[in-house]
Formats: sequence, C-alpha cells, structure tokens
Amino acid sequence: MAKRLRLYWLRETGCDAGTPIEVEELEAPIRQRVMELTGKDRQEIALYLPFMDRRECRRRAEVSRAMRFERRGDAIRAIPATFIAELRNRAAMLVALSPAWRDIPEERDPGYFPAWQQTSLALQKAMRKWIPETYFRDTARYENREGSYPLIVYEASRMCFGRARTEFTYDVADPETLPTAFRMIGQTMRNVLAGVETRLRESGRPELARRYAPVWHQDILNAVKKRPKRFLELLGDEAALINAVIDLGTDRRMDAVKPFAKAASAALRNMYREDMRVLALRALEEATGALTRPDAAIAIEGKMDRARHVF
Repeated sequence: MAKRLRLYWLRETGCDAGTPIEVEELEAPIRQRVMELTGKDRQEIALYLPFMDRRECRRRAEVSRAMRFERRGDAIRAIPATFIAELRNRAAMLVALSPAWRDIPEERDPGYFPAWQQTSLALQKAMRKWIPETYFRDTARYENREGSYPLIVYEASRMCFGRARTEFTYDVADPETLPTAFRMIGQTMRNVLAGVETRLRESGRPELARRYAPVWHQDILNAVKKRPKRFLELLGDEAALINAVIDLGTDRRMDAVKPFAKAASAALRNMYREDMRVLALRALEEATGALTRPDAAIAIEGKMDRARHVF
C-alpha cells in the first residue's frame, strides 16, 4: 500500500497547501529520505518543503539534495539552512494558511486601516521592549550614556497612531516626528529609569545607578533632543520592519515573501549596531496575534480619543 502524504510546498511559481500525494511521486533527491522517516506508519503524514523563489525552483534538484529533514509526530519538515530561509518559510506559511492573514480586509475596505493600525501599535510596543532588552543584556553598556540615552527615550517614546488610510509609522523626515514622539513622556521615562536604576543597584553598580535615577529624566530627554540622530535611526528601522510586515499582509502573494524577508533583514541586521534579525520572526508572531484580536481596534480608538483630548 502506497504511503500517502499531504504536501505543503510554497513557492513563487506555485503553491501546494495540503496537496494529497504518494511518497513515490516525490522527486528523487528527497524521496528515499522521506520514505525512511515515514517508516511503517499507515496514517497520512504532512510534508513541509521549504519556500523557494523562482531561481531556486529552476535548480530545485540541487537545492533538494542539500535539505535535511526531521519528523515530529505526524509531520515531516525540511530544516531551514539559514535564518533567511526560516523567515521566508514562516512568512509564506502565514500568507497561505493563517486565517488571521488571509482574512485581512483589502486596502479599499473600511476595515483595512483599523486592522493594520492595531498591528502597527502592537509591533511598536513590542519593539520598545525587545530592543532595549537585547541591547542591555550586559549592564556595562549603561556606562556609555551616549548610547544608552536614545534607547531609554525610545522605550518611553509615544507610539505613532498613523494617519488614515495607509500611514502607520513615523516618517523620520517629517519635522513633526520628534515633537510628537517626545510629547508628554515624562512619567513614562521616570518609570523606565526607575527600572534601570533598580537593575543597576541589584547588579552591584550603585554609582552608575545614581546616574539613571528618575530625577534626571528631563536632562536625558534634553540630551537626546540635542543629538537625535540615533533616536531617529531607531524610529526609521522600526518603521521599515513594520511597513515590511504590512506590505506582506496587503499583497498576500507568494512573490511578496522574498521582498518582505529582504526588507525585514535589512532593517534589523544592524539595529542599533546589533544584529537583531531574530526579531523579525517575533514580529510575525506579534502581528498574527494582533490580527486575531477583534476588540483591539475599539480599544485603540478609545486611546486615540483620550490622546486627542489631552493634546
């Protein structure tokens, strides 16, 4: 009896998203290895092959020979050889198979802006947490105040609520970006600095901790206002990543996967002088979560109304 599989193979030139096939139908470079992993099981097994662009499809025999496979439960997966391959796979699977991504309103639909607005805000909030956590893994980095101050202000800065219909992030060339990002963030900065001060004291650095006491929040903000280049670089890279996610979800085609991976990688490869490309995978997870929260748009609209009232 032939062993049956369900093939998931997403590529720029075509799409198998659960196509029933038999093991014997697989191309020679991978057939024997997949057969060994299926063993004597009679149940249907899912086979996930990696995303391929047009060039890779043309030389797929060579690419297939280099694949490594692993089986977990009733699924066999090709192990991505590089981070970019893993990122492309994840993006392709979301676009092709995730209901949250498939059901996003079209660009002309009234629901388009609220859906991506809530996603942008979720990503901005996450990035303001992830980037300082990554950079300050070593508390010695707080010794360099020129490097640490822009990150502290970034963590506390006001998020961009966007402008209907298609603007969801800050434009670093807009002269209003800095005043908007810095507006009324005093209390948030004090909270951020209180956490830094506590961490430094607990790590045995009391003298350094005093430099980050909340009482100095205005001086730190003024220092970044005077030299905003690194802060603006953070906002620019943040915008590039978020816009790449939105472009992927707006296009929702396999030929959007490769440009997304390229743009996301470029934004994070040298994020604040660090290779933070792994955050691209976390960004896709965060975006998926935001797109599945139907009440988020209502909550965000309420925040916007309160913000307008304050300003």
